[in-house]
Amino acid sequence: MIALAIMIQIGGAAVVYSIGGNVIESPKIVAEAIMGASDKGSRTIDYTEFLRLVKEGSIKEARISSETVEAIDTEGNVLVLNHDRWLYHATFPKELAEAGVEVKFPEVKESLFATVVGAVVTVVLPLMMLMMFAAVGFFIWLQTRHIFSGKWPVTDRGNTMSFADVAGQEETKFELAEIEAFLRNPGAYERVGARPPRGVLLVGPPGTGKTLLARALAGEAGASFIAVSGSDFSAMFVGVGRNKVEKLFREARKRAPCIVFIDEIDSLARQRGGSGSDVSREQDTTLNQLLIEMDGFRTKDGIIVVAATNRIDVLDPAILRPGRFDRHIHVGLPTLSGRKDILAVHVKNRPLAADVDLEKIARGTPGFSGADLANLVNEAAILAARVGAAEITPEDFEEARDKVIMGLQRRSMSLDEEERRLIAVHEAGHAVLACKLSDSDPVHQATIIPRGRSLGLVMRLPLRDRVTVRRAKLEADLTVLMGGRAAEEIVLGPENITNGASADIQEATRIARSMVSEWGMSSRIGMVRIPHREGAPSDNVVEEEVRSIIDDAYGRARNILTESRAALDALTDSLLEHETLDGDSVRRIVSQA
Repeated sequence: MIALAIMIQIGGAAVVYSIGGNVIESPKIVAEAIMGASDKGSRTIDYTEFLRLVKEGSIKEARISSETVEAIDTEGNVLVLNHDRWLYHATFPKELAEAGVEVKFPEVKESLFATVVGAVVTVVLPLMMLMMFAAVGFFIWLQTRHIFSGKWPVTDRGNTMSFADVAGQEETKFELAEIEAFLRNPGAYERVGARPPRGVLLVGPPGTGKTLLARALAGEAGASFIAVSGSDFSAMFVGVGRNKVEKLFREARKRAPCIVFIDEIDSLARQRGGSGSDVSREQDTTLNQLLIEMDGFRTKDGIIVVAATNRIDVLDPAILRPGRFDRHIHVGLPTLSGRKDILAVHVKNRPLAADVDLEKIARGTPGFSGADLANLVNEAAILAARVGAAEITPEDFEEARDKVIMGLQRRSMSLDEEERRLIAVHEAGHAVLACKLSDSDPVHQATIIPRGRSLGLVMRLPLRDRVTVRRAKLEADLTVLMGGRAAEEIVLGPENITNGASADIQEATRIARSMVSEWGMSSRIGMVRIPHREGAPSDNVVEEEVRSIIDDAYGRARNILTESRAALDALTDSLLEHETLDGDSVRRIVSQA
């Protein structure tokens, strides 16, 4: 029988591992060992002669390697038999030994390859497996820590916050007052068979005070308050989120009456019907458990879920129906009076100069949320502290507002006189048109000092908050937006217009497209809403109407500035001299030119 052997080449030596487990080294090493033991020369013989000598008993010793059999006869001669590996099989050494030949193999030496393989198998692989199992275990612990830790952020009864601490949301507080009455006296509802709402959904932009309102509701009702976020229920493994929901409501029942506040609920309750992946199934399972918990409320449980989102459009319809989130309360941006009240709350206990007018500051911050106003007051206080002032002045509020809206002044930016003049011409064009058009908001400030990403700016502030916008106002705004480019063309020539009108063009396109595709202000399109999606092919008719509206605005801007060239030049020179002009100065220069 012929046994197989595996030969591994390492460097210049060949090592053969046989099935029987013996290791046979390179014939070169064996030959050197034999030559060192005998001073006589060697000769090569063939297999037939080798067998004959073995049978005659002339061979006393044989050293077997992977490629040769080097034998020593009775006279001390070295005989070399070259062979292929097929000759060497398991019975060959046994046959030689039975014939009285002393069979020797080279000394076993551990190869580099064997050393490396042994180290990997015995040390590295177990260590890597241990680290992998530890990482998986740690990840599972992170996913499930809320289930076993029992640590939800809880505010027990005795919370001193009330509706008086929330300014600028009077209508919202009025709707929440009914929830407060139920939590204080649920029996009054039971007697007449009324079922109080199980859930209240607060919908509105970020920073409008939704969390503050929920906490104030708990304070007014003397109820416990548990605050979580929708993302707290996210998990990779199916069932983890469901267990978190179960634990949350077990905790709420222990602390009833209780307000459970879920911020950013769209992370938890998005529309179902996903990709079928484990993550999608986990989200569906978690949402289903929330629905089950809300369906299981009883009047005497004294639990109300208050959730907040600014993306009601992505919520699953099942959670919006009556019986779950019964009340949908819009928490909008504060009005002028609301902004004044919010500012009054945030400036309390802060030293203000006597000439600080909160109503003027409120009028200059349209579109600011409660969080924006809090930031504005803080920035003003920082500016006052920076110069070592004892009080916060109107100038601090002005600078803080400009910083919040436009960014920090970049006085280190180096502009040559040609660039400064170009910016002054551009901003003067906006300002002149704002003064000439009666439907435009009045100019509050014009500046050619770079701020944020802007090289200059004309700020216009409305005299009052608007609920609706007339077409005449929209057309006036478009004309003012086109004033910068029109002024460049009139003063510097068509060949010297710049890219400075990029933001103006973008905003004008947005307004014009809304007029055409959303607000029914195009006679050609009519009162049809045509949704616009970024990246989708454009509707040629819509684009033609948008371009027509903008072209008309540009034509009006060019005509008015051409007729008011003296005012344009005078305002340009004044901006170059003073860099920043208030609204009264701008109006005086334009009227006197």
